Amino acid sequence: MNPPTGLFSLLGLDRTMAWRAVSLAFAAWLSFALASLLHVDNAYWAAMPVWVITQSSRGLLFERAALRVLGTLLGAGAGFGIVHLPIPPGAQLIALAIWMAFTAGLTQLLRGTHGYGALLAGMTAAIVVAPSTLIASEASIAVAMARVECTLIGVGVGTLVLAALTPAQPLADFFGDVRRAASEAVQHTARILRGAKPDLNAMRATLIQISQIEASGRLAVAASVEGYRRLHDVELAVVGALSLMAAVQARSRQPTRHDAMLADRLDAIARHLRRPWNDSITPELRHFRSKVDSEHRRLLLAVDQILDAEQGFYAPHKRTAPPEGRRAHLAPLREWPLARLNAATVGLATLTASAFGLWIPWESAWLVLLGVCIFVTLLGSMPLPQQIAPKMFTGTVIGVSCAFLYRLVIQPQLDTMSDVLLSLVPFMLAGGIIRVAPRTAVAGIDACMSFLLASQAGQPATADLLRIMSSCGALLIAAGVATLLFLLHPRRPLHRIHEAATTIRNDLLRMLDVTYVDAAKWQTRGARQILRLTLHLGREQAISERWPGGLLAALNLGHALGSLHAFGMPDTVRETMKAFLQGEKPFSEACSALQEAAATTNDPMQAGTIRAIAAEFESAGPLLAFDRSTLTPVPARRRPRSP
Repeated sequence: MNPPTGLFSLLGLDRTMAWRAVSLAFAAWLSFALASLLHVDNAYWAAMPVWVITQSSRGLLFERAALRVLGTLLGAGAGFGIVHLPIPPGAQLIALAIWMAFTAGLTQLLRGTHGYGALLAGMTAAIVVAPSTLIASEASIAVAMARVECTLIGVGVGTLVLAALTPAQPLADFFGDVRRAASEAVQHTARILRGAKPDLNAMRATLIQISQIEASGRLAVAASVEGYRRLHDVELAVVGALSLMAAVQARSRQPTRHDAMLADRLDAIARHLRRPWNDSITPELRHFRSKVDSEHRRLLLAVDQILDAEQGFYAPHKRTAPPEGRRAHLAPLREWPLARLNAATVGLATLTASAFGLWIPWESAWLVLLGVCIFVTLLGSMPLPQQIAPKMFTGTVIGVSCAFLYRLVIQPQLDTMSDVLLSLVPFMLAGGIIRVAPRTAVAGIDACMSFLLASQAGQPATADLLRIMSSCGALLIAAGVATLLFLLHPRRPLHRIHEAATTIRNDLLRMLDVTYVDAAKWQTRGARQILRLTLHLGREQAISERWPGGLLAALNLGHALGSLHAFGMPDTVRETMKAFLQGEKPFSEACSALQEAAATTNDPMQAGTIRAIAAEFESAGPLLAFDRSTLTPVPARRRPRSP
């Protein structure tokens, strides 16, 4: 294939992408044409979903299309329910704000693509309620119903057209990524067992790789029954890899001799994990064992978890379930602080735009409300919306500008529907190109959507320049408000790091107050927060490089606290840890108190476990003590070693 030239080269397009752009443009054009032939009002709405549902894999395309239909129906039901409530328009808009806040919060609580359904449920309700309450005409309900019908037409046509041209996501590729990440963890463990010093950069890279794999798991297996069945194997591999790296870190702190035999076995397992994903492991390698001590048991359990998961990847129906002690399911990811923030942001933005629409006598005020609801909800569903907001605004400006020229110059010249359809061809092609091109894809979505919304293609032309400027300006105002909102109040990874660290602190506090703690359950709960921390730390390069060991130490700290319950937890350890985790005792004093508790304990097993707690606490403490007021990392202070 010859390299692309000219415009394609400038946009980063190859021939495959160019063909996909043409297909996308055709799907959008066909959706509009079909809605027009069916005489559905505002037929341009039918083309809008196509720009959104296009995906890189067929499974993701099908799943997002299904969720868009489900979200549209739920949102339409909520919207029509609100407008039929026997209450004033202002109260209806308050009800809309509550619904928007609810669905916006759900986007941060539902995993994988499921949050997309909540996103559409909120935006569709706004599509129904905004014109019905602010225009208050008898035709507004019919128009809202037509827009729901257009959405369903666009989803159906777009899915059918794009499905044949969208490649399937090979599950083998994803499971191969999981196995390679696990092999890095196994290889790292083998190096440590031979006496090598930990490579912090390699540890950080492996942790980020593991966290990204887990975060993308539900997207990779979208619309695949077999893939969803294997997600628990992915979680088992993730927990096993994290547990293995944590266990070898804990073992490296102990004055024990190296284990070359176990390292050789782990090297062989790492090589196996890097081979083709359906290459089954030999029985000899699968059932290896080494000398047994407390840390070897952790190592062996973690390796067994990885191999159990690996077996599930290539033989899900033939395998037997792993023993109870080796099973692991990550605790569900629930971003409650972010969900509350997102709900409050979207709800208040909706109320503010509603008040503007009620109190300002402007015929396009409903479009401002609709735009604010859509833009703020969409940006709020993203991890770092301040990075996307400028591109969204740029795309909106481009789309609205093209729509303004279309309505002013082209639309008055169109006499028949055939003329309308032909007039949209170049705009659809241009939209397909900028939507697919990697360098313009983000802005391209909003450019295409804004053009269709502002152009009102297929509607009667108007010579009223002020009316055209009014509707176009309303969209620009809505996009500008949403952009400024997230630029002036950006979400910072430091806040997410603090929230994850707070969750770990709370979990550790609960562990101090129970009489017995299942260490395996802590590993699965702690692993979830470590993955969450790793993702957010990956966005803060300056501090993430300092703490790869601290992340694993947090897992080891919980494991050691659970083990101490078996020997009896001294009150001094409990009170010291409580005081530190509640912010009442400085890090250095807590370190000294734990060392003193270990030195004054007569029981050798208990003393050894307390020393392990002190060692892990020294690494994990600065990360757990992420300062609440300034949101800056608390510097670690090395305590003097006792002679």
